[in-house]
Amino acid sequence: MMRKTLFTTIVLLFGLSTFAQTLTVTKEFTLVPNSSVLAMYKNQFGKWEKADLDITFPYAVIRMRLEGNAREVTMAKQRLTLYLGTQTAVLDRYAQNSNELLFLIPARRPTIYIDCGDGCDKVLLMENQQLQSNRVYDGVVHFVPEEGLSTIVNQGPAIQSFTLRVTPANAQVIVVSSGIKQEWILENGEANLNIMAGQYRYTVSAPEYITQEGTLIVDAAHSDTTINLISKFGALTITHEDKTLMVDVQRLGAANATYPVPLKELRCVPGTYILSVKKQRHIPWTDTLEIKAGDNIALSPVLLPKEKDPVQSSVSINTFVLAEVGLAKNPEWGVGLMFGQKYNGIGWYVKGRSNFTLLFLKEGGPDINDYATVPDSYRDSSSEWVIDAGLVCDFLGKVANKPKNTNLGMYVGAGYGVRTRCLETVANGWQKYLPNSYSGISVDAGVIGSIYGFTLSAGVNTIGFKYMEIEMGVGYTF
Repeated sequence: MMRKTLFTTIVLLFGLSTFAQTLTVTKEFTLVPNSSVLAMYKNQFGKWEKADLDITFPYAVIRMRLEGNAREVTMAKQRLTLYLGTQTAVLDRYAQNSNELLFLIPARRPTIYIDCGDGCDKVLLMENQQLQSNRVYDGVVHFVPEEGLSTIVNQGPAIQSFTLRVTPANAQVIVVSSGIKQEWILENGEANLNIMAGQYRYTVSAPEYITQEGTLIVDAAHSDTTINLISKFGALTITHEDKTLMVDVQRLGAANATYPVPLKELRCVPGTYILSVKKQRHIPWTDTLEIKAGDNIALSPVLLPKEKDPVQSSVSINTFVLAEVGLAKNPEWGVGLMFGQKYNGIGWYVKGRSNFTLLFLKEGGPDINDYATVPDSYRDSSSEWVIDAGLVCDFLGKVANKPKNTNLGMYVGAGYGVRTRCLETVANGWQKYLPNSYSGISVDAGVIGSIYGFTLSAGVNTIGFKYMEIEMGVGYTF
């Protein structure tokens, strides 16, 4: 009886060892001398090259050669993968070569395990070794599956090619499968992986976006998924053909802010907003709206022109003050002031000018009519003053949206002027020289304009249409 029991125990132990699956590294994984991934496996992994980076191929290939019979090799290709920890994942996997598997992984300092799925302990492949970029690491493994485990060639591979696309591109993707947490690294918002088929719990997060959680199904019918995170903020866009407009944006309970139009995708904290756009001679546009997280609102305000307001137009006054100078060909000069007002573009002005020279003629001294009769010994001087008043108009009075205190127009007026030329002789003192002395009606005309209040004028003045001066002025309009 004891012999029979011992025999039964030996048979059971033999059966357990026969049906259990094992994974053995028969040749340690080491760097292949002078190897290059892009030279050896360009067709398989060339798509991962990054020509715009200093290191154009920051990845390494783990070449896992497979020992065993046909069934063992087939099962190994179906079940074996690499586990790189929670922060790194296999980027690509190639299983089309005979008796080998190729794994593309980031060139970092990972601790790498070979994973053969449920019922099989992970086997350490490489521990904390700095991998070199664009290099191949080679080793040999032998996988013996359970005796009762059949191949699933006819049911599709256990390793599935899977693409995950995420917006924004800087998001972090954390997945959990079989209690193991990993981070999937995104390249330009996309992760291309060769992973075990199954279900993966995921958490996708990014700054200023609402975190999203869910479950990914990876199988032959589900080879890609797109996840678009929702912004924690809303976006506001305002457009208008008039690029000079400004928009006031105020969130209830917060201070308002002013922005130029067009306004493109202004980031807004969720809440109620009051918008206002103003334009001269137009009815102000206002709107109240609720902006929620993830909203992208686009508006184009319509501003209606105001009806004419006679009361308002009658009190539109521009006042201008200019300092003037008059120049004659003699040469002679005079200085003075010009003052006036415009009412809706039409107005008046007064001005006066003098050289501030006073001549005291000798009483009873005769006027000189002929320059030839003047003795050789004499002095020459002149005295001038002129006072004018007239009308002024603005050509830009009805132009819409012109800058404040900006005008362009003309003036014309008349008054009285005196210009006296005198010669001082030894015999008679100062005597009036009649051929160059004038008095009578003064007439002036010219142009006047201002930009944001800065005002210039230019024109001509004549006394009796016999004596003429060019006059120029500079001042301010308010």
